[in-house]
Amino acid sequence: MFDEPFMKNIDEDTPTFVISTLDEQSRDRVNQVEQHLRRAGFRNSQIIQAKTPQTEDFEHRGLPDVLQGRWRTDLQHLWGTAACTLSHIQFYDRAEHQLPIIILEDDVTIHPDFFRFLDDVDIPDEIEWDLCHLSYNNPQFSSQANLNRLVAPHLLMCPPDEITGAYSYIVNRSFLDRFLPSVEEVDWQLAHQTDEIASYVIEHDPPLTAPDYRLESVRMSLDHVSWHQNNPTTD
Repeated sequence: MFDEPFMKNIDEDTPTFVISTLDEQSRDRVNQVEQHLRRAGFRNSQIIQAKTPQTEDFEHRGLPDVLQGRWRTDLQHLWGTAACTLSHIQFYDRAEHQLPIIILEDDVTIHPDFFRFLDDVDIPDEIEWDLCHLSYNNPQFSSQANLNRLVAPHLLMCPPDEITGAYSYIVNRSFLDRFLPSVEEVDWQLAHQTDEIASYVIEHDPPLTAPDYRLESVRMSLDHVSWHQNNPTTD
């Protein structure tokens, strides 16, 4: 059952995208994640601009159809969260020849032996997968809590309604058409749609990646930016 390598097509040259606000406040974050990428041996990575209330111009053109529902103009303080969702879902409808890809946020830490650890992860060929989280910090994801979801050494099917976070994962197949409508944060959507999206999570000690808990997530950073833009202080 565990003979075929799950990550056989993931290596140092796999296209990797790091989502960042790329503003003055993110400079140290970007420097840190670039050091992690170099140390772990990534050879095909780029830092990309997170979509923001400014770049999307939500106020003047209205929210895109894909983000109707929760993201209405009466929730302007959540525009940053909506922008974060847009930053992620742009990768969910890529052509087959453009996949797999690795998606990271700029608050991620990466173990120096990242790719060697990936070699430890196997999965049967007959299992088709859309997305694989590279680690988790939610104990409800563990094999102890979900032994029946352990499909291979170090690899679990994601349990429904449990968030692992969107700070580090691999997209293997296009699944945007099964992801709509987009009515909440991207990580909550993934947690709620495990029946539609074949998602897995890697359990490895030490973990391949982890969020840097000293830093805000990209979503929180964008939320704070949009909150202050939509709620200006008055003297």
